[in-house]
Amino acid sequence: MSDEPAGPTLETWQRGDGIDFADEDAKADYQRRAKRMVDALRGADPDRVPVNLLSTFYPVFHAGYTPEEAMYEGEKLRDSLLTFVDDLEPDLFPWAASLIPSATALEIVDYQGFDWPGDGSSPETVYQAREREYMGVEDYEAFFTDPSDFFIRQYLPEVFGELDGMAHFPQFSNLTAGIAGVHPYLLPFGMPPMRETLQNLLDAGEEAMRWQQLIGGTVEEIVGAGYPQSVGGITLAPYDMLGDMVRGTHAIMMDLKRRPETLLEAVDRLVPIAIEMGITSAHVNNNPFVFIPLHKGADGFMSGEEFETFYWPQLRQVIEALTEADLVPWLFAEGRYTSRLETISDLPEGEMIWHFQDTDLELVRETLPESVTIAGDVSTGLLNTREPEAVTEYSQDLIERMGRNRFVLSPGVGLDEAKPANVKAMMDAPKNR
Repeated sequence: MSDEPAGPTLETWQRGDGIDFADEDAKADYQRRAKRMVDALRGADPDRVPVNLLSTFYPVFHAGYTPEEAMYEGEKLRDSLLTFVDDLEPDLFPWAASLIPSATALEIVDYQGFDWPGDGSSPETVYQAREREYMGVEDYEAFFTDPSDFFIRQYLPEVFGELDGMAHFPQFSNLTAGIAGVHPYLLPFGMPPMRETLQNLLDAGEEAMRWQQLIGGTVEEIVGAGYPQSVGGITLAPYDMLGDMVRGTHAIMMDLKRRPETLLEAVDRLVPIAIEMGITSAHVNNNPFVFIPLHKGADGFMSGEEFETFYWPQLRQVIEALTEADLVPWLFAEGRYTSRLETISDLPEGEMIWHFQDTDLELVRETLPESVTIAGDVSTGLLNTREPEAVTEYSQDLIERMGRNRFVLSPGVGLDEAKPANVKAMMDAPKNR
């Protein structure tokens, strides 16, 4: 048997294993860019600091389209991605394509979790989370008894308006009764609500497949032209997994005070689910970088004691499992993490990136282990309101302070709108030092 890991690693990513390159020049360009990133991660003196444009809709705005056009007209999203690459020649191709799904597919299933441009928000603005409790306090017991059954039969009908038939989905445990359990198991699939739900899923799946062929094919084309993709997988801190789209921000913050033992059990149970999500998504996309946006752990969201009980231990387990699987966690510390630095300095071994929005990066460098790669923190205020010369000066000064090893220059947040000349100035800053 081979000793090679079953999934992607930094080595396979750097070589470009499994990529259909346009030609040998494209392969060489890819490997040069990927080597720059890997050298930075490993403190191996890269030729210069790599730049990653953490973004969602920026390529769309850059190309002159609206978010509504990008989500409803795949050809315009495709053109946006190609234009972005042609104009900026990035070190790393951003993960934006995976963050912009087909609005038509969302409409078919009547997705309730977000408002998107043209359906709840204006055509010119990006999508926004719609906060509410998709799981009530009374549902904790069902979640503890069988999490998968809870998500299938209770959560799905709550978050998708056209999937209410899932409430009738039969429990898999019925099949343990042998032949006597087969008829009760099959019966719901003949009922009108279930048949309508299944048809909606088929229709949405067909649209999602069409979108994947167009947009996913575009991403493959761009990567094959020599641009490594920055991120392949995604997962969440277990606390965020529960708080973002299940309990909701307000409800989970009340749970911290009113039912801490119940909340702790729920968060602990989500650890293996978060690990599996990260590993599976990275393997499917043949990319070892696993993006972990940290939504509710920033300063002010909970006390230090609560962070060390409900947030960090479970997240640390996820980080450790990913690194043990030869993957690279890319943690995005949204908000300010100044009071969290000492706690998160207790990190497992392995390569990882910590991307900060609003935390002093020099303090981060002093506090976190030397092996951690730091990313950030060119502000959107700078990119939206200043002139290119100011962006160049800030970026080059940041590089000077942070050093060439284990640093990735990047916007502090997921970028949507910005002055194109300023984005180019940021991306060119390491080249012109």
